Amino acid sequence: MGARLNPFAHGSHRAVDTCALSLKWSFQLLLDLGGHRTFISRHGLNDDDLAHELGLDKWVDGDNYSPSLALATLRKCARSFQGDHPNTRYPDNLASNLEALGALLALPEAELQVLGFCVLMHSDPTLSDATDQLGMLGFNRALKVLSVLLGLPLPKVEACLAHNSPLMRTGLLDISTSHRAAMALSSMLSVSNPDLPGLLRFSKGTPLELFAYAFRASPPGSLNWEHYSHIKQPLVIAERYLSKSLAQARQGVNILLYGPPGTGKTQLTRLIACRLDSALYEVACTDSHGDPVSAKQRLCSLRAANSVLHSQRAMLVLDEIEDIFQAANATESSRSQKGWINRMLEENTLPCFWLSNSIEAIDAAHIRRFDLVIEVPNPPLAQRKQMLRECGGGKVSDELVEHLCAHEQMTPAVLERAVRVGRSVSQRAGKLLDSTIRCIVDGTLKAQGFEKLQRNESTLPAFYSPEWINSDLPLDGLVDGLRAHPQARLCFYGPPGTGKTAFCQWLAHALNKPLMVKRVSDLVSPYVGMTEQNLADAFERAQQEDAVLLLDEVDSFLQDRRKARQSWEVTAVNEMLTQMESYQGLFIASTNLIRDLDEASLRRFDLKVHFGYLATAQAQTLFAAHLKALSLKDPQNSAASRLRGEAFLTPGDFAAIARRGRFKPFASADELATALLAECRLKSTGQQRPIGFTQWTN
Repeated sequence: MGARLNPFAHGSHRAVDTCALSLKWSFQLLLDLGGHRTFISRHGLNDDDLAHELGLDKWVDGDNYSPSLALATLRKCARSFQGDHPNTRYPDNLASNLEALGALLALPEAELQVLGFCVLMHSDPTLSDATDQLGMLGFNRALKVLSVLLGLPLPKVEACLAHNSPLMRTGLLDISTSHRAAMALSSMLSVSNPDLPGLLRFSKGTPLELFAYAFRASPPGSLNWEHYSHIKQPLVIAERYLSKSLAQARQGVNILLYGPPGTGKTQLTRLIACRLDSALYEVACTDSHGDPVSAKQRLCSLRAANSVLHSQRAMLVLDEIEDIFQAANATESSRSQKGWINRMLEENTLPCFWLSNSIEAIDAAHIRRFDLVIEVPNPPLAQRKQMLRECGGGKVSDELVEHLCAHEQMTPAVLERAVRVGRSVSQRAGKLLDSTIRCIVDGTLKAQGFEKLQRNESTLPAFYSPEWINSDLPLDGLVDGLRAHPQARLCFYGPPGTGKTAFCQWLAHALNKPLMVKRVSDLVSPYVGMTEQNLADAFERAQQEDAVLLLDEVDSFLQDRRKARQSWEVTAVNEMLTQMESYQGLFIASTNLIRDLDEASLRRFDLKVHFGYLATAQAQTLFAAHLKALSLKDPQNSAASRLRGEAFLTPGDFAAIARRGRFKPFASADELATALLAECRLKSTGQQRPIGFTQWTN
């Protein structure tokens, strides 16, 4: 009846899991602690496997079954077992592993005895079945059971299972009392991880290897300090704080890092650990089979890591913490877990990074307990370009770099994987490599719920010139003025197609800044407060990117509050005005309906420019430029003369006709002029006039 094989070996029989010590405790559970009352019923034995293990074969399915005789047989088997096994020991490698564990964690002998019993109860089916014969127990009754089995005074057992005892602080065991409700002993005293009993019983490795289920050494990072220059100040603070915390062995040091997936949060923890010459261990979020572990198990693993590594110069990282806090907030019965999390944040012995993609599920009571809370957003455009060129190794074309990095949701992780996979498929630089990377990125973006890459087509023709803008005040010197004073709020207004967006593109290019265009569909949300949040995020993102922020159709966000019908319409305007005032870069609003704007918003614009229909000379110049681009001739200027009396031509009309020419080419200059005049006939005849006179000065 002794243990002979690893219970996890395939095809092993139940008996090989059973050891002499488990049988001794099983007899005690049934005879000394009253388990026989459940085990031996009036009509038979309620567990045939347990009966076979304890020597009661004759009473299994016997015709002459007698409860009293079965109990007598059980007592006889117990006396016989005691005579054959006067000294019972831990099976397999459990004794040596417990001893090594005690030395590593400074655990008293009594606590090691409690742990040893729990390991066998969860790895030996005979002992597990025997404990079940006690039925549902209260916590005090469970303490008495352990006192009898282990031969320990009751106060000693109580001390072993107190929440602040060395054993419980390790997180190896978990007491599930469910507000003191009665439950089976095996459920009340559970191990923190299902792999733990097997490791403690059969492992021949080092004590540290016993905790492979709980944490592992983090691999080296691949990014450097320059990759995080967009969050330089909080990182400098974090590095100095952690340096002192490690030197002074401070307790309760926790840093929360949050931001979208793929922005380099894990890599950042590795970089900080390297710079501080500290080991870094990752708390496991999956089990040995790769399946996710519960939030409770992860917290137990975190406690175990703190206990095992407390004497090292080390830090911990806990990734994807959303499930931990969601579980803590899920039900009223999870108050104990909330308290446990709070104690972890206040008492953990090693500095810990907590990583999250979103902090919306984290209660404010938890957030205030973090020493530092650092947002890790997607790097700005310049850094994304640098990182892509680095991981591309010179194989990715400049055109593709610009195209990929222009996408706001293009995170470092997506870029790195796409280039790595693309280069393994297409070794040589060229169109094949570029198209492969585009395909990979598009698939990832679509799966993440983001828009795919836009076709890399410039909306400005190669011959574009700001001279085509018919504005109410001269734009000469605007670029130089904005270079000298980059913080400005401009309003471009006028009829559709008069070149407002095109001029913004030209202006951003002239200032050597990216242009971030936001439209109504990008920002308006049906959910309460989300439109305001989207507006705030747009301004914040533009600030991080050092971009020119263009809000198209801004009348949707700055409508006259006196005409508002819903409260959210007023709050959206208020948020917009607040963001405009605090923005430290160049903000441009464009609208076709400036008369609908709130008066308070008009006062906040530093410059308001009216974009009108093309003047006759501008229309003639633009017509000639398109004739040249389309290789059409108008030697007598007869076609151009047809446009001289047209007062409602816009650069947008020329752009629309040029797009049509791609799939239905124009045969002559006269046909091109006819198409332009047809565009004008579709417009209303009212022309929006400037709202006043303003002079731009350099």
